[in-house]
Amino acid sequence: MYALTRVLQNLLGRYLKDPPAESPYDDELQYSCILPQATLHPFEDLPSSYDPSTEWLDGQTPPYPYFDDAARIRFHVKAVKNALLKYILEGCRILLERQYDHSLLASVDRNERLWVAAISVQKYGVLYFAARWECREEFVSIMDSNLQLFNEIDSFLSRDSNSNKVINYGVHRLVNSSDIKVDYQTRLVPPTAISAIGINHIAVRAKDYDGDSIRLLGQSTAQWDLHDFAHLSAASVAPGLYGCKYFTDLIKLPSKLTALIRSPKMNTANPNPLYSDGVVFSELLTVLFTAEIEMVQNGEKKHTYESLANTLAEHVADYLLARRELQHLTTGQLLKANSPISPIELATLVQNKAYELTASEIEQRVFTRGGPVGDTRDELDSLSAVERIKFLASCRRWLYFEVRNTIKHRAHRLAYQKVAERMLHDGEMANSDRALVNSILGNIRYQGWEDDKVVNLWQEIKDSLI
Repeated sequence: MYALTRVLQNLLGRYLKDPPAESPYDDELQYSCILPQATLHPFEDLPSSYDPSTEWLDGQTPPYPYFDDAARIRFHVKAVKNALLKYILEGCRILLERQYDHSLLASVDRNERLWVAAISVQKYGVLYFAARWECREEFVSIMDSNLQLFNEIDSFLSRDSNSNKVINYGVHRLVNSSDIKVDYQTRLVPPTAISAIGINHIAVRAKDYDGDSIRLLGQSTAQWDLHDFAHLSAASVAPGLYGCKYFTDLIKLPSKLTALIRSPKMNTANPNPLYSDGVVFSELLTVLFTAEIEMVQNGEKKHTYESLANTLAEHVADYLLARRELQHLTTGQLLKANSPISPIELATLVQNKAYELTASEIEQRVFTRGGPVGDTRDELDSLSAVERIKFLASCRRWLYFEVRNTIKHRAHRLAYQKVAERMLHDGEMANSDRALVNSILGNIRYQGWEDDKVVNLWQEIKDSLI
């Protein structure tokens, strides 16, 4: 984590470089962070002074450029969410017109923010589009001031999976609108995914978003992953740092390296490659996290968020160095690599983690992560829409699935850092490998970010292969 002096130095330097008078962001929120930073145990409440619009649920300001700038984050998150909500509301109007519900239809325009509040606490996949700061600042008060209409809206959204239908429509309609720049790619975009490149700039597979958006109003199950809008929020905050580089750089690497990101067969009995992002994050780290957090919940072990991530990272680092076997979630079998990961493989994975980790970190400002329907670890799942808004408005702690997702990402990148450091300390390497490992550590630490000089590892790999 940044030391206090480093934080203050960065703030002063950025103030002189970009004076607030020229900033589009709210000066009162700019560069907010928790001072002094808290050391919390998993699921521990923050102090009652906690402000979800400026502070972070583990009591620490994430050590990534601009994550101490609350106003910058808020500006871009609101822009991303409003762009999508515009078309979700359009979907609501179409469904209401079909049902000849003219009274409720008229309320969409008259009470738009009430509709936004109700939409935001519907469960879509495993996510709720409401963030704590929205519930506290706005949703509670507008709901309480017009509770009868709120309940009517919620009843409409809950009926016949209408909330899924209008969100399905909204995402498809946004991608096909003139509000956003879309690159159509055929490689490296997972099915139905949105890759976030920068401000109002995404990439998708054309076949996932073809046809008329109206047809999505007939789809009652969630078609998209709203996590992609966390990616778009992070990429908007700093496109050069957090935007997707798949199509400018990763795509130019050999297939044996891109497979580390594509993660083919990751949930099968023969995952390959064994170091792939999907195998380690989704399969191995999920087992590790579950076991460790159950010991915490049973009182068998104590952890802070930092020590939890460090413990998981130690296990993964040993696995990457072929010193330990770990359990595969889907099959239950133990996996062990035959040889340590190479510097070029490590560099390929580290660059990808810069995209994945920061999206996970920013999620709490964009929405709330839950779990599968019926999973009791998702505390919002069994609550009504009214109860969800009140719960989130007063919630001062990280919830189970939020913790799991972000701590796994942190542990994953920390494992990469540990491996790089051990490579430098333990082994004899060619000069080119040593230079690459030093670049890996520079990338992890965002060295040179103030001057837009953070190393692009995929570019460095490509240049080395010429």
